[in-house]
Amino acid sequence: MGLSARPLPAQDIIAAGRSVEFLNLRDARAAALRLDPTVRAAQEAVAAAVARERQAAARPNPTLAYGREQTSRAGQSNAQDIAQLEWPVDVAGQRSARVTAARFRREAAEARLAATRQALDADVVQAYVEAMSAVHRVQLADAAARTADEARRVSDERVRAGDLAGYAGRRLRLEAGRYAARRAEAVVHARVARARLALLTGLAVEGVTVPTTALADSTGRAFGAMLSAALGTATATLWSPVDHADSLVARALATRADVLGAQRDAQAAIADARLTARERIPLPAVSAGYKGERVQSGARVPPVALSGFVAGFSVPLPLLDRRAGAVAAADATARQTSAEVDAVQRRVTREVLDALGRLQGAEAEHAALQPFAGAESRLALRAVQAAYAEGEITLTDWLEAVRAWQETELAFLTLTTDIALRRVELARAAGLSLFPSTESNR
Repeated sequence: MGLSARPLPAQDIIAAGRSVEFLNLRDARAAALRLDPTVRAAQEAVAAAVARERQAAARPNPTLAYGREQTSRAGQSNAQDIAQLEWPVDVAGQRSARVTAARFRREAAEARLAATRQALDADVVQAYVEAMSAVHRVQLADAAARTADEARRVSDERVRAGDLAGYAGRRLRLEAGRYAARRAEAVVHARVARARLALLTGLAVEGVTVPTTALADSTGRAFGAMLSAALGTATATLWSPVDHADSLVARALATRADVLGAQRDAQAAIADARLTARERIPLPAVSAGYKGERVQSGARVPPVALSGFVAGFSVPLPLLDRRAGAVAAADATARQTSAEVDAVQRRVTREVLDALGRLQGAEAEHAALQPFAGAESRLALRAVQAAYAEGEITLTDWLEAVRAWQETELAFLTLTTDIALRRVELARAAGLSLFPSTESNR
């Protein structure tokens, strides 16, 4: 779109003779990440998934059993003490299937966290761009008002000199009302845009101050260059050449977090189905322990003490529960999640193509308007002002020229803003990070 990054010049950060500290995009994003509850919820979901994966890898505890049996008859007694440990044996691989399912769910939770952060990044960048555009719209309204003031001064001088009728002054005062209304509308729009950015970052609306162009250069091209510089780390992604539709779709399907999350959910469901099928196999348990026995045959016969070990083997009998319903449900869930992956991929493909189409349309309009906006239109406006001051054109000609200039600059500003927003939308749809990985992991 013809924008290039450059450092903000000194006049861009000075207003009314004092230095203005702007909210830069990096700080706005950091504040939004700290504030947003969905990010915190996704982070806790990852922590829970990590803990469940660790728990899934745990082996079953052994069972300690102790029993005492004592019998007696006609002076004889027999007492037995038995202590044993019992271990279940995973012969079906249930533990490995459980660990695999937990690992896929942890990866799905991490993908959802990444998707949440990417969505928030896009929201912050879009709000930041809209706030800058709204503030620049106020500057354009101010520039038009200053032009009207200059024309009114010239008209007053010509009226006093007798070169112009008094109607011109009254007509300009009416026109000044139009400019004042447009400026009031732009101010309200700017406050709404700043309020949205403040809501995302948790800052007061009064504390949200975005970069602006110098008062001497309020053209759309100056805004485009300033916007590119203000976006900072996002510039490389947003202003890079757009790839072919097929490559963007392929990249989105390979890297987009919600696609990866859906795929991990499907893999976890398949692992659950495999685990449920393995749970049909009865798990045997082996036991070993100590047995002590004391036999008392009569009052005159000394007691006999015996000791030794015990060993055992047990296995559940799958007579009443063959888990047929659980296996069928798990298989159906696996098929369901696989179908959901296809649905997500189709949705992502549509989002990429729609975003690309909107971006290409905005860029085509921008290219068609570009020759008529910027410094050239500013020079033309000054020429019109000079011609009016010298009496070469009428008031009607001057009004039409100023309106044409203002409408052209507003259209150029709208298209420049729209291209930036469409670029953010396309980056989000294609799964591109708007910030370097070092910043994304903070």
